[in-house]
Amino acid sequence: MKNITFNKKTGKMKKGIAAFLLQIIIAVSFCLSGCAGQKEPEKEIIIKVPHTSTMNCISNENIKNVRTLLELASEDFTAQYDKKVKIKVVEFEGGEETKAITNSFGKSDAADILYDGFFNMSSFIHTGKVVPIDDVLTPEMKEDISPAYLEQGRFDNKLYMLPYMSSENILIYNREMLEKYGLSEYIDEGAVISNWSIEDWTKILNTLADGFAKEGKGRVPMMMYAKDNQGDTHIMTMLRAFGGDLFDSSNHFDFADNPDVISALRWLQNGVDAGWYLPVPYYKTMSDNSSKFKMDELAFYNFNLGSSTYSRVIEDYNEETNTFKKYGFVNYPGNHCTIFNEGFEIFDNGDSEKIEIAKDFIRYFYETDKWLECSAGSIPVSKKVMEKYKDDILLLEAFSQNAVNSVDYTHNLPNWQGSENSVRNVFYKEIALLMIKDADGNFAVTPEECAGNLQEKLNTAISEGRKNSTLHE
Repeated sequence: MKNITFNKKTGKMKKGIAAFLLQIIIAVSFCLSGCAGQKEPEKEIIIKVPHTSTMNCISNENIKNVRTLLELASEDFTAQYDKKVKIKVVEFEGGEETKAITNSFGKSDAADILYDGFFNMSSFIHTGKVVPIDDVLTPEMKEDISPAYLEQGRFDNKLYMLPYMSSENILIYNREMLEKYGLSEYIDEGAVISNWSIEDWTKILNTLADGFAKEGKGRVPMMMYAKDNQGDTHIMTMLRAFGGDLFDSSNHFDFADNPDVISALRWLQNGVDAGWYLPVPYYKTMSDNSSKFKMDELAFYNFNLGSSTYSRVIEDYNEETNTFKKYGFVNYPGNHCTIFNEGFEIFDNGDSEKIEIAKDFIRYFYETDKWLECSAGSIPVSKKVMEKYKDDILLLEAFSQNAVNSVDYTHNLPNWQGSENSVRNVFYKEIALLMIKDADGNFAVTPEECAGNLQEKLNTAISEGRKNSTLHE
C-alpha cells in the first residue's frame, strides 16, 4: 500500500490518496453488507395451461377457468413459502401443445409445470423431460385419490401425471329442435344420458337436416370439424358407431380390415351430402361448432361437466320436476363416452431446485382444501370433495352410471401428441380429406382409402413414438 502523505502547507491529505482510501472504504463496506446478508435469488416457476381449460367451480363462483385458479393458488403458495419464488401462469391456445411445450424445451419460457388433459400430456412422458412424481404423494393424498385415477397417470409403474379432476364426454342436444320435428319419442326425461341405435341416429339427423333446410336459416343437426386437432378424440370416438374396437391385440390401430370402422367412416361421409354438418366441415373448428350450438344453430355438440354450456344446463333444470326444458343428453353414436382426466405434470429443465419447488407447489395445492375443492363442478378425483359436493353437482349421478360406456381411446401409446407426425397431427388431416369434395362433387378419398391411410399413418406415428421414447432418469 502507498505511504500516506500530507500537503505540508495545508496539512491535508493529498487528493489522489484520499480518493484511493475512499474506494477502499466503499469496497469494504459493500463486502461486509453483502456477506452479512446476501439476498437469495428469486426462482421463477412457469405453469402452462391451455386457454380452453374452463371450469364450473361450485366452491368459488369467481373461478371460471384453470388459469385463474392457478394464479390465486400461486399467490397463496408464494406468500407462505420459505423460499423466494415467483410463479407465472401462461396460457396457450388449445391444440398448440407442441409449440407451447416441446418447442420451448431448453428456452427461457420452458414449462416447469403443465396443467392439461392426460391425452395431451402422456406423449411428453416419452421426451425424457417429465419427472416421476410418486414422491409428491403423501399418505393422505394416496388415501383420498382413487387408485383408478392414479393408475391412469402411470407409465412403467411410475407416476408421471397427477389427476385433479375428470370429465366424461358425451353429446348434449337441443331437445326443442327434436320436438319441433316430431322426434319426441327419442327424448328421455330427467337427468339421464340416452343411448340410440345407429338406425335411430340416422333417422334423427336426416329428419332434422330436412326440416332445417326448409327453414332456410342455416341450422344443421350435427357437429363436425377437421381444421385442426382440437376435439379430434370426439370424432375418433364416432368411428366406433358400428361397434368393435379401433385397436388390434398388439395395440396397433386396426382400420383397413375393420368393416365396422369403414362403415362408420362411410356413415360420417354420407352426412356431408345429407346436410348434417356446417358447410365445408373440413375447414371448421370445434370452437366454430360450439358457437353455433350456443346460438341455437346446431342441434348436437360435445358436452361434459366442465363445458362452458354447463351453466346453461343448470339454469335450464327444474329441480322440482327433475326435467330439462331445452337440453337433453346422449352418448356418442355407438353408445360410447370418453373419460378425460386433467391434472399436473412436472418438467426437468436442468434446475433441481425448481423441480423441488414445483413438487412443493403441487403438494400444497392438493393439501389445501379451498384449492382441492375447486374441482367440484367437474368430477373430482378427491373422495372427500366428491362426498362433500355430490348433491350439488347436477348430472353427477348420471355420469357415474354411464361410466360403464367409456372407451380407452389412447391405450397410453407414445407419440399421441407432441410431434409433427403424432397421432393427433395425423388423424384430423385424414378426416378432412374424407369430407372434401371437388368441383364435380367427388370426395377426395373413399371410406376404404381413408381407413387404409389412417391405419398406415397412425401406426407409423406410434412406431416412431416407441422407437424414440426416452424416460426421465
